[in-house]
Amino acid sequence: MKFWRVILFAIAMSVCVFFSGCKKENNALPRILINTDSEIKWDYRTNCDVCCVNDNDTTCYSGSVKFRGGVSSKYYKHSYSLKLDKSQTFVGLPKGKSWIVNATYIDKTFMRHKLCYDIFNNMGEYDVAPQCAYAMVDENGTPRGLYVVMQRINKHLLNIDTHSDNAFIFKEPKLFFADSVMPKRKSLDENFNEQTYPDFDDFGDKSAILDEFHEFIVTSPDDDFQKNINNWIDLRNVVDWHLLLLFTNNGDGVRKNFYLYKIDSETPFRIAIWDCDHSFGRDGDNELNMLERPIGDKRNILLNRLLETDWYHAMLAERWKQLRDDDVISYTTIEKMMQENDRFIQKGLPENLSLWSFDSDFYYDDNNYEQEKALILEFVKMSLDTMDKRFDYGR
Repeated sequence: MKFWRVILFAIAMSVCVFFSGCKKENNALPRILINTDSEIKWDYRTNCDVCCVNDNDTTCYSGSVKFRGGVSSKYYKHSYSLKLDKSQTFVGLPKGKSWIVNATYIDKTFMRHKLCYDIFNNMGEYDVAPQCAYAMVDENGTPRGLYVVMQRINKHLLNIDTHSDNAFIFKEPKLFFADSVMPKRKSLDENFNEQTYPDFDDFGDKSAILDEFHEFIVTSPDDDFQKNINNWIDLRNVVDWHLLLLFTNNGDGVRKNFYLYKIDSETPFRIAIWDCDHSFGRDGDNELNMLERPIGDKRNILLNRLLETDWYHAMLAERWKQLRDDDVISYTTIEKMMQENDRFIQKGLPENLSLWSFDSDFYYDDNNYEQEKALILEFVKMSLDTMDKRFDYGR
């Protein structure tokens, strides 16, 4: 790798402080400079050098990078999966090696992921979501705009006991699909439930435990289900996840867009949330959804089974009251979160808008940033009213 190219570019950025054309003020966002010797690919990693220019400090690392995204890969502004050679603090986030540098192209507020993650992290110590920070990104000297840098969900973030034989992480396992709509396995050796820990290639398929859990959900008698469900999965965590799905109207997160993990042999499974652009008044493709299309939580066989019981409804109502009383979920709390995010976003928004227009063909309307923020707050009012009525809060 031509590491000197990155150093020279970082020096050039500092020299630019003296020129109005590329002034680097002390309150500017961090700028991530990704440099490679070859083209960045979608399907495999390319070696890279990465510099983070933050105020007057420049820190450089070596690592690897690739583009990431499913449906979002069609958008002109791409997201990156970045892996550093050594665990480092990065743009002010806790130390780690693996990072998602998310374009959030379809979300004009750059906030929907972060709002969901921050709310979930604030709900309970047993609830985990990535921490996020805002940064500008350049790819091989070309500005790419404003990004949300996210922690990657892995064994370190989830505090997995690596000495336990009963610790697992699955990304979007097919566990909660009804048998009638279960996605088909394409091949016998495929990592069907997207096992990320332990490593699938090195340790083999550990998803037999998911088959047992699925069978328990579907076939266990009511008494057995009520008595033992909390041995399978942490119901405190499930209730928080369910309430967040309902409150944000994240229908895309009902059967996917989460990690299922088990810390050790003593701890039941828990949910860690992931990918929340389908929320706060928009579907994942940017289509407006101001509660016109509910999430359909009964599509999830676990939630459907739980919703058949009176005690689970009571748990939801009690927990919603607690979250509201403690101001974890309120209009004021979310408005303050948005104001804090806005402090950073405003620093990078002009450059981003010069690169990526908000009236492209991919959007359902030409809302600007301020209008989209107002839409989120309008949605929050509507959803709070709906949830309060459902759980008889404040009445």
